[in-house]
Amino acid sequence: MIEVVLIGGGHAHVEVLRSAAMKPIEGVRLTVVARDTVTPYSGMLPGYIAGIYSYAEAHIDLRPLCARAGARLIHASAAGLDADRYRVLFNDRPPMSFDHASIDTGSTPVVAGIEGADAFSIGVKPVDLFLDHWERIEADQAARSTPYSLAVIGGGAGGVEVCLGLFHRLTDARRKQGNDNGAVTATLISDSEALLPRHNNGVRQRMDRALSHAGVTVLKNHRAAKISRTHVTCDNGAEIAADLAVTVTGAAAATWLKGTGLALDADGFIAVDACLRSTSHPAVMAAGDIAAFQPEPLIKNGVYAVRQGPKLATNIRRLADGLEPEAFRPQGRTMALISTGERHAIGSWGPLAFQGDWVWRWKDRIDRTWMAKYQALPAMKADDTPMRCGGCGAKVPSAVLGRALKRLDIGSRAEVLIGLDAPDDAAAIQPAPGEAVVQTVDQFPTFVDDPYAFGRIAAVHALSDLHAMAVRPVAALALAGLLPGSATMMEDDLVQMLSGALSILNAEGCALVGGHTSETERASLGFAVTGFSRPDALVHKAGLRPGDALILTKPLGTGTLFAAEMCGAAPSVWIEMALAGMQRSNGPAARVLVDHDVSAMTDVTGFGLAGHLLEMLQASGVGARLQSGTLPIYPGATDLLAQGIASTLHPGNVAALEGMIDAQHHNPLLFDPQTAGGLLAGVARDQSTACLEALQNGGDPAARIIGEVTEAAEPAIEIVD
Repeated sequence: MIEVVLIGGGHAHVEVLRSAAMKPIEGVRLTVVARDTVTPYSGMLPGYIAGIYSYAEAHIDLRPLCARAGARLIHASAAGLDADRYRVLFNDRPPMSFDHASIDTGSTPVVAGIEGADAFSIGVKPVDLFLDHWERIEADQAARSTPYSLAVIGGGAGGVEVCLGLFHRLTDARRKQGNDNGAVTATLISDSEALLPRHNNGVRQRMDRALSHAGVTVLKNHRAAKISRTHVTCDNGAEIAADLAVTVTGAAAATWLKGTGLALDADGFIAVDACLRSTSHPAVMAAGDIAAFQPEPLIKNGVYAVRQGPKLATNIRRLADGLEPEAFRPQGRTMALISTGERHAIGSWGPLAFQGDWVWRWKDRIDRTWMAKYQALPAMKADDTPMRCGGCGAKVPSAVLGRALKRLDIGSRAEVLIGLDAPDDAAAIQPAPGEAVVQTVDQFPTFVDDPYAFGRIAAVHALSDLHAMAVRPVAALALAGLLPGSATMMEDDLVQMLSGALSILNAEGCALVGGHTSETERASLGFAVTGFSRPDALVHKAGLRPGDALILTKPLGTGTLFAAEMCGAAPSVWIEMALAGMQRSNGPAARVLVDHDVSAMTDVTGFGLAGHLLEMLQASGVGARLQSGTLPIYPGATDLLAQGIASTLHPGNVAALEGMIDAQHHNPLLFDPQTAGGLLAGVARDQSTACLEALQNGGDPAARIIGEVTEAAEPAIEIVD
């Protein structure tokens, strides 16, 4: 098994994933490292800007694509590459090892010679970062009581498309809002004598007429020298009003490439051979804008990235089979279809030029057909794997474990007498006189691709039992199950999981003192956690008082969301919001609740909110009234349950509460099993408002008062709208 890491979610890499989804790549574990889990398609960017395409139509969601491809998705920004040691580097997590890597992260506009460009302009690339500014741009211009000025710097195809698209969208938005406080003006600034210098005269003339017809002012032979908050100043002294300045200039390489050890061309891009391999480090490949194709110069546009994708996929398969890679042969002449802001386009093919609404319809059909390949893929059946040894024969090799432990940032505590700094057959910890020893254990198989994030979630989940009892975590023993693989692969997986866990444990002052590892058919992680507390300071499930406000600190919905994620039915934006909540420790919330006279507390996990609430009610001899409309819910969870997508534990949770809950108005999310869920607590009514405010200001903005404790009743839980 070889590890192939795809850095970036560019056009070439999504084709590798599609290929793997259609036919698994035997002998390869694919891992995608992406700053964003939703990747824009550059061909549809002008149409999206102009308001023709929706966000979903113009973007590829990497998460379901990776799921179908059997690839891991690591939502993180690569900060560098150590090509000599075969490692991807990050700023906030351990390095990731690879046997082969491919880089497809695009480029950024060249703005080095323009003063103030970084502070006062927006680059159209990376496209995803440009789109992040879009809501602010629209809100800003809509609020203006004066004319709004747009300046686009760059006279190539990208510049004219972005200029016309933005101009159309901003003008149309003002018209629809009835904003008559001044028009939108647009200026296109080019340092060349003619626009579209790579295209024929017929195309240039047609574009000149299109810009003139739209009302765009075109300044040729004007080189932007300075950008301020309100103007663009050119080297000839001309000043152009610019409430919004957008740079669509030539492509620049990422600065982190300089520290990789890879051979670069004169402009700082990765020099690759005919097979798209680094000329200095053949184990590293590159495609798209970031690659400098050495056999012949290629224009930096999406066309070549799209065409390089199939060859990259083929060569990864050949690597796994021990075969030599095949050469990429770029097309000698490419067709360009340039949109003009509305449903109209200009076409270019060598010396030919053509335009019309029909050209746009042609472009639209091409773009939609390409996108459909990555948005509707069949689920693939996993292959059987050979049986591995069980018992102690399934332990991870000691050399792997030893190397992994040396790479970890393991904290310590005074209470730890024997830990991993001087390991023995067992760990030893000593409580202070009069303190009780409180212990808990939790373990579950992975449900996310990212081992670092999984480690964080597993630690949050395990610690929550102690937080729910207001216990100070002191020490943890890890129980880790690793997929069989090469020594390097297993070491890397263990380091990633435990590093993620340690980022939570160390922050809570909990020392990792030992553990056990084994080979398993599915990666898993858990912790046996020990904490200390004065007996009289323990918070129990029992103790709820009639009149107490019931507070829930985190949203509901992780069960249905990750059931949907497993079958590729959940958009990345929903999953990312749930993952963020699941990686947030309940420690701070527990301390806030204790400070506000908490009467009873538990953490909401596998039995769902209703199941864990019922445990508290039965232990306290009381009832509860819940306000259904106040429940905090993760985005998408309600929709998914309505579609019938639920966790396998959901029906069991429903059955367990039969007759114990008012079923007339119940919300299905009451039974949704939670992983690393929030705390459910009773707080005196006169303290509840202050407590809620402290929770929301302290890192739990979704915390809500969801009901109140009542006298004992049948059924135990009443639900009102």
